[in-house]
Amino acid sequence: MASKTKKRKPLELEVSDFGPIARAKIELRPLTVFVGPSNTGKSYLAILIYALHKFFSAYSRFGSYRRVAGSAGRMPRAYRSARRYASPRPLGLGRQIQEWAYNTLGNGAMNEHSEVLIPHEIEYLIWGLITGSNGEELIHVIEDIFGASRLDLNRHGNSSTANILIHNQTRHQITFRMQGNSSFNFPNGVPLEYNSEKMSEAMRMLAWSVEDIPDPDGLLIGITQIEEAVYPDSIPQFITPLDAHAYYLPADRTGIMRAHQVVVTSLIRGAAYATFRNESPLGTLPGILADFLEQLIEINGAVVRANSVTKLAGNIEKSLLSGAIEFEKSVVNYPSFSYQPAGWERNLPLMNTSSMVSELAPVVLYLRHVVQPGNTLIIEEPEAHLHPGMQREFTRQIAGMIRAGIRVIITTHSEWVLEELANLVYLSSLPAEQAKKIDESAPALTPDQVGVWLFEPKKRPRGSVAREIPLDRETGTFESGFAEVSRALYNTWADIASHDQESRP
Repeated sequence: MASKTKKRKPLELEVSDFGPIARAKIELRPLTVFVGPSNTGKSYLAILIYALHKFFSAYSRFGSYRRVAGSAGRMPRAYRSARRYASPRPLGLGRQIQEWAYNTLGNGAMNEHSEVLIPHEIEYLIWGLITGSNGEELIHVIEDIFGASRLDLNRHGNSSTANILIHNQTRHQITFRMQGNSSFNFPNGVPLEYNSEKMSEAMRMLAWSVEDIPDPDGLLIGITQIEEAVYPDSIPQFITPLDAHAYYLPADRTGIMRAHQVVVTSLIRGAAYATFRNESPLGTLPGILADFLEQLIEINGAVVRANSVTKLAGNIEKSLLSGAIEFEKSVVNYPSFSYQPAGWERNLPLMNTSSMVSELAPVVLYLRHVVQPGNTLIIEEPEAHLHPGMQREFTRQIAGMIRAGIRVIITTHSEWVLEELANLVYLSSLPAEQAKKIDESAPALTPDQVGVWLFEPKKRPRGSVAREIPLDRETGTFESGFAEVSRALYNTWADIASHDQESRP
């Protein structure tokens, strides 16, 4: 039966030889921050995490998907598409399990109300059945999300294959190699947990299908029912929070929001001609961008009951935008987004607004209509197009997301974001009364809620290496290298000033 919910340690993800990354080992905290020079793999790792979320959440729930606000209880289309890669299950293992089910029922060892008792050797077969074909399915999801082949995703100029390791709180690990016929290696000797009622149904389906050998349809249905019985109780212990939905807001969201209708119209036109060219209109469009477009299209404007997440959308509109993000559906059910400044009667199309408005518009829309507590929201460069004062305020809004139960991953180049984040973490060390006296509105975060990883380029091995940087209480920030840039700028200014004085008569 399902195990009781326990407080989990952060899931640890280890990646090597992936894109520009030589080595990276990070923990998925409630707020995970990637910082460092450009082209060091911050976005690569963030997109990989999104792909893992997309695969595990879509594949492991088998239709029992969480209700998503604004989607009438359906799983988002981007997640539905993740299962189109389903390859045939290992039928050999399935037939062995089928034989056991047939013998068990035929020998009267189980009746309609019996508890299902699975021997160890069958547990081993079921683990193999569950994990045997998933590696190749995941690699297709990763390729589509990046819009690149597995060979292109290996570390640049390196012959080694990319490796992904997932370490869970029980010190077991899942390993995955991006080469050939890739597969998962789940830990051995882990007890199988399952829903007895669903397992009984699966056994009866398998036993019944033996009567009409060969009956591949009955076998496949029985295998699917075994997966449905096992996945919800066994797999989350290894991959939570990757089994929850994630949403990715790309760095170029300003341009996408402004040209949303043009982009989608072009895609539709491409789809019409693709039939004659026998090619996909999304062939050159990375899945990360396609998902973003699809999710925007699927927003239907349904009124969502106010909660801690939807209130965040209103807070961003009030404190940052000084207006509201609106949208309406056309006769063909296509959304049109606009901005209504406070006090105005008419709306402005997003293409006629400031870049700050179009940058934050998708954040507001996702918080109001898509994201739920327990989901992960990945935001590339939250500081883009924001004045430093606005960056500080948006960092506070991100901290509010954490307190509302949303998990957040950000990539950033902003010293202002890191310094405000450092203040919010440092503030949590004070008693609540003292913290309120300093800043009553500041949403403090505890150190275990936040992890900041610095991506640094290396010559040997050629590629970047990620390491966690702790909060330095003496300097009041996370030492990410920004101070070195400030010192270099100051030294240059001092040299110029010195020579300027010497050159004056």
